Amino acid sequence: MLVDQYGNPIERASLKKEQARPTPNGVRRIGQSASTSALDPLKAARILRQAEEGDASAYLGIAEEMEEKYLHYGAQLATRKRAVSGIEPIVVAASDENRDREIADFVREQIPVIREATRHLLDAIGKGYSVCEILWDTSGKYWAPRELIWRDPRWFAFDKEDGKTLRLRNEVGSEPLSPGHYVIHTCAAKSGLPIRGGLARGAIWAFLFHNFSIRDWVTFIEQFGKPLRLGRYDDTDKPADIAVLYDAVRDLGKDAAAILPRSMEIEFPEVANARGDNAIWRALLEYLDRQVSKLVLGQTLTADTGETGGGSYALGAVHNDVRLDILKDDAQSLAATINRDLVRLLVDLNFAGVEKRPEYTLPVAEPEDLTAKAAIVEKAVAIGCRVPAKWFSEAFGIPLPKDGEEVLGGTADGNDETDAGMQRRRVAMHAAGTEADAMAVAVSRLEADTAPEMATWIGQIEAMLEAAGSLEEFRAMLIAAYPKLSTEALAEKLATAGMALQLRGRFGVEEGK
Repeated sequence: MLVDQYGNPIERASLKKEQARPTPNGVRRIGQSASTSALDPLKAARILRQAEEGDASAYLGIAEEMEEKYLHYGAQLATRKRAVSGIEPIVVAASDENRDREIADFVREQIPVIREATRHLLDAIGKGYSVCEILWDTSGKYWAPRELIWRDPRWFAFDKEDGKTLRLRNEVGSEPLSPGHYVIHTCAAKSGLPIRGGLARGAIWAFLFHNFSIRDWVTFIEQFGKPLRLGRYDDTDKPADIAVLYDAVRDLGKDAAAILPRSMEIEFPEVANARGDNAIWRALLEYLDRQVSKLVLGQTLTADTGETGGGSYALGAVHNDVRLDILKDDAQSLAATINRDLVRLLVDLNFAGVEKRPEYTLPVAEPEDLTAKAAIVEKAVAIGCRVPAKWFSEAFGIPLPKDGEEVLGGTADGNDETDAGMQRRRVAMHAAGTEADAMAVAVSRLEADTAPEMATWIGQIEAMLEAAGSLEEFRAMLIAAYPKLSTEALAEKLATAGMALQLRGRFGVEEGK
């Protein structure tokens, strides 16, 4: 008997019929919408509570709109999805036997259809779950998926008793899902009910306050960002002349305008101060965006320009834009879903008596820290280790030059044949013995001369570091204090040292001639 992954019997004839087809006038309508225009904290809390209790339609609608209206969230979510959908899948045969290799080859033939559905299944990252219905092609020798068609998550509802089993919504409530019809992917960003596992649940608050800040900022710009045009008239001017003046002022544009007698004035004492306070909205918006970046990508190093300095993660911890541990988990979770809901069914429908099935995998390559590797090579060469040039070329992706080919620093045979090049080498060889000692003395003297200024700088920075409660706060304090740090004395000493070294260099060249 053919059964699904949960042991439920599957009827082959039922697989040829779509169960979750849209209904033009029913609960499974195409184009359902949920407006976020009137969203406030109370409404958001009510919608989240309704989703937990079994009615997630409003929540899922807002989650959909957030990807369109909250541009930063939508971009970060798309980045995380593309990081997984861009992985080249590999199908591993159950063994080296001919039959197992044949089954694996058959599964590999379905990869284009599976990859097309990958983007839809990854919709679960934001909403908590995603459903694709399998449309079967039975015209050939084998049963094969013609398409994995995405179904609106609002067309489904979780069972109200266990909160985990999906059911198909209908006109009278809901019905069980037909076995063998669906690939259901869930995203467990946290433990608990599946509907609470999507990232949209946390991002909704950033979206809400982001909208508030944008609205207040726009109101501020409307009030203080427009220039005021004043037209003045004398007490002796006729009403017709005043009307002409007023029309002239209004015709200059749509900004704020007024006309006054010359003996009257209007003051705007708060305008200058208010214009300086617009940074509070920008700071709040940037803060919210950074938190969303951490929520979706696990980091802000490649997501925001405001937190790229230095970096807290090594290259091995960040894979392009998504943190490596998150990418691995997403890939493994999606591969497990495809193996459970599709590969198993594919094999059982077409091959009888199979005990071990092939495995669909999404391998994530470990990024290599070439900077650290280059440092090791440099140290190894310095102590006399012989590093093969071919290995170095392959490891760093630098092709070996051909004989006579122009390269950086000379020609491929290692010779710079120009007269100027030979002259520079003779000068360098002549000056090497004496110049090295002189340079060391100059550097030591420069360190001693600049030590007081550097000590003052370091003391100020250490004080800020101790007072700061977080790296973000320390960064803000450092930026604010930078203009106040005295650099004149240090710059003067560095300039003097630079001039001395230039003179020494010129003297050495002349001496070498």
